[in-house]
Amino acid sequence: MKALRLIILALLIGTSVFFSYQIYQQEKLHQVQKADLVELSDIKYGLFNVDEWKDLFAEVIAEKMVDFNLENTDEAALKKDIALFLEKAVDDFEKRYNEENKSSGFAGLLKKSISSFAGIFEQVKKDIPIFTDEIYTFLTGSGSKDLIKEYLSNELDKYTKDTFLATDYTVMNKIISKYEGTTKVDTITIIKSKIEENTSNKNSYQTILLSIYTLTLLLLIFLKKTTKAEFLLFISYSLLLLFLGVFLPMIAIDARISELNFPFLGETIQFKDQVLFFKSKSIMEVVDLMISQDRIDLLFVGGLVFLFSVLFPLSKLISSIFYLFSKKLSNTKLIKFLVFKTGKWSMADVFVIAIFMAYLGFDGLITEQLNQLGKFTGSTAVLTTNNSGLLFGFFAFTGFVIFSLFISQKIKKSV
Repeated sequence: MKALRLIILALLIGTSVFFSYQIYQQEKLHQVQKADLVELSDIKYGLFNVDEWKDLFAEVIAEKMVDFNLENTDEAALKKDIALFLEKAVDDFEKRYNEENKSSGFAGLLKKSISSFAGIFEQVKKDIPIFTDEIYTFLTGSGSKDLIKEYLSNELDKYTKDTFLATDYTVMNKIISKYEGTTKVDTITIIKSKIEENTSNKNSYQTILLSIYTLTLLLLIFLKKTTKAEFLLFISYSLLLLFLGVFLPMIAIDARISELNFPFLGETIQFKDQVLFFKSKSIMEVVDLMISQDRIDLLFVGGLVFLFSVLFPLSKLISSIFYLFSKKLSNTKLIKFLVFKTGKWSMADVFVIAIFMAYLGFDGLITEQLNQLGKFTGSTAVLTTNNSGLLFGFFAFTGFVIFSLFISQKIKKSV
């Protein structure tokens, strides 16, 4: 019976190792894909990108120019307006010309003789109907629209180049090339499809691991007279959970504007999935990040996180093995302290609760701050979202905390 129990337990843990490796590989791949997707969705390439605004404005203006049509207007009324405009322009020009050439003496006579040329104004006024017809024909022709479009486009390009800094597309182009995309939009579609496939695989593996964890925990709790070999397997399984909890991301902070609409010339300019902030870190990544900074306070905090969340739990499990298999070491105060007392000092359970509370607090903070955007945008429609979430590393670490506590209690009862 004991041999059968040992075989079943070994099979459960062996299966856990296999699927844990699969999840680890999938999670690392997911991190890379998610980082690339976030980069392409970053607000610097969208809402804060002058090239994006220029393209959107050009598109709206082009649509308006297509709708601009004078062919069905009242021809007589339009020609009358054009004629009135030309008459006023000629009269104003003639008036300024005469005022500028008023003088006395020889210079005045010279200017008056030259000003006899001003009779040309009368001839121009007589030809206004001809000019009116020519202007009307130009406005109602297709060529005028193309010229106006080209002019507006050139002026918009000139303005943006002289006014705004150019956006660096180096990273974005590398990502597009990496996924063999052609544009940012279709590359985002490609990455999303890969993430969906990856997530589907991970969900299957995680369901299997959850089932195995439940069975293994029940065996740990209800097995009577646990053998040393079974304890060794239980401790090995706990080490596996600790590894996953420490090296896989625990939490993802993702704040973005899901949809932002602006009215412009009767059209709606829309931005979607504009990432404001994204971070996804494991315990070891956080420790490495803090230690790599040239700041004493961050180095100190990183050391504490590593001590309480990695070293203490690891030393406790290793000491449990020594306690079970070495009579000489089992009587030492250090081993007894690490096996039975470090549960109070390792703060593993406190750490899990702190992560969870930080997630809830940050989630509420981001949501509240993003909702403020809608209050200041007036007529624009703003939809905000917060895609933060707890990741597999958090649940693995929580599972380790629970499992290791039961191991300590089991060892204590077996003494």
